[in-house]
Amino acid sequence: MKITFLLFTLVNFLFAIEIFDVTNQTAKINVTNLNSGHSGIIIKKIDNNSLIITQAVVIKSNNINSTIKFIKKDILPQDAIPKTNLQPSEGDQFILNHLYKTSLLIVPNQAAKNKILEIYPNQNFLSEDFFAAHLKVTNNPLPTKKVISDFAQSQQIGTIFIVIDDKLFILDSISFKIIDRLNIPYNDPTTNVPFLTKIKDIKKSLWDFGDNKINNYNKYYLKLVENI
Repeated sequence: MKITFLLFTLVNFLFAIEIFDVTNQTAKINVTNLNSGHSGIIIKKIDNNSLIITQAVVIKSNNINSTIKFIKKDILPQDAIPKTNLQPSEGDQFILNHLYKTSLLIVPNQAAKNKILEIYPNQNFLSEDFFAAHLKVTNNPLPTKKVISDFAQSQQIGTIFIVIDDKLFILDSISFKIIDRLNIPYNDPTTNVPFLTKIKDIKKSLWDFGDNKINNYNKYYLKLVENI
């Protein structure tokens, strides 16, 4: 059975589907018309248990099926959790859009935040202050693609919502690809850097002589999402 998938605005669609044509790096799923960048996890069933063995990202899709690529990265880095050497195989399940219900929100001002919360009342947004506190502790006032993605995955966050000017970009936290975008007029041109947060004075360490502040919120984040 093939499932046709259309891009949607409420990014909490999740289902499991068997993988086939498995190689060391890729597999196929009978889901059509996916956008590249959607991610998920590979589940292997052993007796009555299910084990997460790796992550995967959609790299190609057409009206017949989709191809996913395995990502060799811990879903939740933790030395206390036993590791497995099991590899994906025929019949394992791909859980598409794993953790998409939980998001990190980066906005320029309160009006933009209110608009997002109005549009997505059922989305679970981690407080932006947690991310800002992380940036302060790590002396990083310029959140890069890697910094944002690594933080999101460490907090089990599946999607990143970034408001730039009057547009919302929704990105997958693993691939950092844009999976949806829409216009959201909110009539407030003001910006805060690095984004709207109660955490102040996020600075580089004493011996780091690079940029210490985002000079233009919209230009910075637009370049970030356009260079994906």
